Amino acid sequence: MVNMTLLVIAFFFMEFVAWWSHKYVMHGFLWNWHLDHHRKDHRQGLPLKTEDKHFEKNDLFFLVYALPAIVLMGIGFTLMYRPFIYISIGITLYGLTYFVIHDIIIHHRVKIPFLIKPHKGYIQALVKAHTAHHKPKNKSDFNNYGLLVFPHRFFKEQ
Repeated sequence: MVNMTLLVIAFFFMEFVAWWSHKYVMHGFLWNWHLDHHRKDHRQGLPLKTEDKHFEKNDLFFLVYALPAIVLMGIGFTLMYRPFIYISIGITLYGLTYFVIHDIIIHHRVKIPFLIKPHKGYIQALVKAHTAHHKPKNKSDFNNYGLLVFPHRFFKEQ
């Protein structure tokens, strides 16, 4: 039970890590990695539908953010310390969730028909919040740095 709790806590803690790193790292000192991710939408003329199959510098963040999970999993299996294993699984599941939502559902970088169809409810609000970050209509739109947690107003706009 404790290990599953650690997994769930690690998963949800990663949303805070993603928000913080998006705001202070990606839009901060590593903006040069993240910039092409924002430019691509405008260059293609497609709001958040990245048709280019090439990697972006922004994709390097997936490697950077996978390192803690890899290290924890390695240490956990080497020392047979289950808490590290479950924390690393939580981090990895968040990474998988982020990839599916961000790269498949929102940006259509991988074409999986049932995931790129029009959505309703929470997923539709999530896509609108991310779109607002990429093409802000006001200053508060650009300040939306989270993925799974975002301002409630995006539900109201449906």
